[in-house]
Amino acid sequence: MTVREWFEKAQQDGFAIGAFNADNLDIFKAICVAAQRKKSPVMVEFSSGEVEYFGLKNIVSLVVNAREEYGIPILLNLDHAKKVEDCMQAIDQSSFDLIHFDGSELEFSENISGCKKVIEAAHAKALPAGRQVLVEGEIDKIAGSSVVHNEEIDFEALHKSYTDPLKAARFVSQTGVDIMAAVFGNVHGVFPTQPDLDLDLLARIRKSLPNTFLSLHGGSGISADQVRRAIEVGKIVKINVNTELRQEYKDALSEKMAENPDEYAMYKLVPDVILAVAAVVEAKIEVFGSAGRV
Repeated sequence: MTVREWFEKAQQDGFAIGAFNADNLDIFKAICVAAQRKKSPVMVEFSSGEVEYFGLKNIVSLVVNAREEYGIPILLNLDHAKKVEDCMQAIDQSSFDLIHFDGSELEFSENISGCKKVIEAAHAKALPAGRQVLVEGEIDKIAGSSVVHNEEIDFEALHKSYTDPLKAARFVSQTGVDIMAAVFGNVHGVFPTQPDLDLDLLARIRKSLPNTFLSLHGGSGISADQVRRAIEVGKIVKINVNTELRQEYKDALSEKMAENPDEYAMYKLVPDVILAVAAVVEAKIEVFGSAGRV
């Protein structure tokens, strides 16, 4: 199935596909293990920093090999790419399913212009049968960063960043973007006081974009009930998760190193760490409703 077919199935059947950032090889393995155990489609995604760490061609090789090894649908996403040229390089690799052009820091007209260039290249890319590339757009900068924050979030500033349904509709009509990253209380990272999702706003965004897929970024720290309601109300098809994976990886690795202070071969320590991170992914898959879809 193509990425569009998976999104259509998710929208029709009322579930979302987890899009998990692969911060390192161990987390990448954990994502694949969890999806295989849960018989779930999964999306692995790489931000610009993660692309720089792995190397673009190495990412493609990892995912192509994993698709065969784990025998599950593994979709590949370039996450929060702020440069058109970075998007073009990923499109040229022919193994990416989704390209997220994040023009939220640009003027609205520049964002439209950049997004259109990416969409034209992605949709024109000649690919083998059963493959296609979709493009995700973003007009409102999502607050926070993918860490565990000690400070409280500025709720007044956060509300100002929420997506205007009419502005989103103008963006979609002028770009033809496939999926929109909406902002309605979702943030990057985990905060001491996590914002509630504005589900009424999400309903209005959904109504203004009847033919566009919607994604939920900042899936860490949101209660299971709110996530399920967002999938129901907004027909969300993709939910991004990063911070909780990094947090579990760091905690589990620190614990294993403390238990084994004389061990220097990290590969002997990480199997349990991978399973710990996989457990987090499995729990998210259950909440998103994608388990057993393969």
